[in-house]
Amino acid sequence: MNPTTKRKSTSFLSRNVILLSIVSFFTDIATEMLYPIMPLYLSDIGYGVILIGLIEGITQLVAGVIKLVSGVYSDSLQQRKGLINIGYTISALAKPLMGLFPTYWAIFGFRLLDRFGKGVRSAPRDALLADVSTPVTRGRVFGFHRTADTLGATLGPLITLAIMYVYSDNIPFIIGLTVIPGIGAIIAGWFIKESKEKTDLPTAEKDGMKGLYRRLKLHYKTATPNYKRVLYLITVITLLKSTDIYLLLRARELGLSDLLIISAYVAYNLTGTFIIYYFGSLSDRIGFVKTFAIGALSLGATYMLLSQNELPLLLVFAAFVIYAVFQSVYEGLTSAWMSLHIKQKDRATGLGVMMAFQAVATLIGTLVIGLAWAGFGAKTVFAITGLLAVGLAAYLFFTQQRDYNSTTDFGRKPYVTDIKKLTIENDNFRTAIWTGQQLQVTVMSIPVGGEVGLEVHKYIDQFLRIEDGHGLVQMGAREDDLSFEQEAQTDSAIMVPAGMFHNVINTGSKPLKIYSIYAPSEHPYGTIHKTANEADREELAELLEDDD
Repeated sequence: MNPTTKRKSTSFLSRNVILLSIVSFFTDIATEMLYPIMPLYLSDIGYGVILIGLIEGITQLVAGVIKLVSGVYSDSLQQRKGLINIGYTISALAKPLMGLFPTYWAIFGFRLLDRFGKGVRSAPRDALLADVSTPVTRGRVFGFHRTADTLGATLGPLITLAIMYVYSDNIPFIIGLTVIPGIGAIIAGWFIKESKEKTDLPTAEKDGMKGLYRRLKLHYKTATPNYKRVLYLITVITLLKSTDIYLLLRARELGLSDLLIISAYVAYNLTGTFIIYYFGSLSDRIGFVKTFAIGALSLGATYMLLSQNELPLLLVFAAFVIYAVFQSVYEGLTSAWMSLHIKQKDRATGLGVMMAFQAVATLIGTLVIGLAWAGFGAKTVFAITGLLAVGLAAYLFFTQQRDYNSTTDFGRKPYVTDIKKLTIENDNFRTAIWTGQQLQVTVMSIPVGGEVGLEVHKYIDQFLRIEDGHGLVQMGAREDDLSFEQEAQTDSAIMVPAGMFHNVINTGSKPLKIYSIYAPSEHPYGTIHKTANEADREELAELLEDDD
């Protein structure tokens, strides 16, 4: 093998990717030592399916709210590492405490604390993974991280199985042992390096708690249409999947013993370990839409299998293995897909919003499915949900990749185009056509009498070329001193240094057609501003953030 080729194939494995993967590996050993036995344990001590679902939904909702707050403050503080380590430490301490105080409310309280820790760490962690990846490698970075996560999730229940074989019903002992991998996660987290991606945002001290709602409102208001489309799709998928706990309870209804249920759960996690990176790599090649279509189809197949009145043991295991395909896509790639549509400075905030939507959807889905299960039976619930998942898969299979990814942005792959033709045919005020890690190309159409708008990019150099039309170029060191003025026309090239105020006014009798190159990129992947007003609203929101 050519050494250069080998280096390129693993170039996405930076220090932080490896360390975060190790931290997640240890944390998931601890988490999954408990996950398959907790619903069975709660069921044994008298909790019904509705109450078990309610507990899971509430804890996930709390985690989602904290993810949202943590994401906002990660961006505001420009801090990833500290929040990541705080979150993992809280979870590492909360899990073994459930074994020391094995009462109903203590278990619920410490489970809540564990999810609180997950909420603190999740958005900053995924933002840090996005920071150290590019649009071209993002699927592989998240796929590798989730592979380590899933490997830990496989070892966790295996450890539980071994302990249960020796100490059959000593659940508090199993819970207490989770402190060991928890300490491993804490130690590995110390060596994570803070993100080098910095912006000149206001600090959290300036923002304060009073700015939280305003920042979230502005973020959502200025989010790209593609961000919102992906957000809504992920929310729908979350409603359908609700919680894995119902799969474990359904397996018990079908007659599996606790040891067989845990064995099926191990098979599910083991399958995920081997395939999750593949789906990350696949998404880099075929796009996220088609990859999520495969995931939704797998979810539907799982639910349809489990909707049967009787199911042989082999098919129950098959259902869990198929479900691993869905989870490899859903757990492995939601943040990777979403991060493509968020500016770096808002990355943790945008991911936090997504996670909050997921938490609310989990609570709603868990309660609805729990109530339907109690009223109509598991067969009906799994059959209907399975059909809905298959319908969603069909929709995604027949949806164009660009409808959910980007209308024009081809920045995730090599691209050759007739830039003049593309620029002249564009009728949007601004359309991003190629967004990479250090460069972005956009095309613009400025109406007669209109203008690009006076702006300054503090750290970004810009190149513009007029493909059709006439305009007046203005530049200056200050907003009130645009001392440089020059007429420009078709084939004129304009160079704008970083930190220079600049504007281009259409002085001709037809739309001014321009393409622009930013280095590094300025707008989110897939940005489309149909009008100047739409672009102004986004820029005004950013100015309000900076002035606070």
